[in-house]
Amino acid sequence: MKTTSMEIRVHTQSGSTERFVQDDPVLAARILQGLHPAKVFTASRITIAGEYSLTVFATSQITRIDFLSENFTLWEFPTGILDVIELSEEEFRRRAHLNNPALMEKRESHKSPGEFVVGLLDMEMADGGHTFLAVEVMVSLPAERLERLHLLLSAPALHCRLRQGGAAVLNLKNLARFSLYPGPDRAPIDAWPAHHISLDRRAGAPA
Repeated sequence: MKTTSMEIRVHTQSGSTERFVQDDPVLAARILQGLHPAKVFTASRITIAGEYSLTVFATSQITRIDFLSENFTLWEFPTGILDVIELSEEEFRRRAHLNNPALMEKRESHKSPGEFVVGLLDMEMADGGHTFLAVEVMVSLPAERLERLHLLLSAPALHCRLRQGGAAVLNLKNLARFSLYPGPDRAPIDAWPAHHISLDRRAGAPA
């Protein structure tokens, strides 16, 4: 990875964000080379050692870690996932048409296998914070789409691109809820058929 200086932001369930910086490009690159996004939260603790201090986080209390750096080479995504990028809440609501429900896309997809589609994901973490993502995927057979979503969100972690350069890694063990717009063609057989009041009906969507 071609890395310049890097800022690390650690977000915890308490709502706090601790910030660290590494100005040496060689050391910044070494940190990233030793990381695999799916394994970031597998240890019980994450330790960050600075020149004057040592900080230890209980991994179970971390909701996400941001690695901000220019010229950041992103890790690969799982098979079938082409890109995942963080959005602002304003952009998410605009693209999902949450404020204009007449334009909202239903779950039934008219895409053919092999085409590309973008899903908009609202992820609420255990600390009450939200991460809004645009996920670009290759359309698979209807029976495979729900499985692909399940595999993506049942992993220990999910990483995404940051607009300002760099990546965020989310600790999915601390994922409280997610909503996908539009949802997959086929819902789980045990899904309750009801509309989301806080989003759909607040925006005036029909029942």
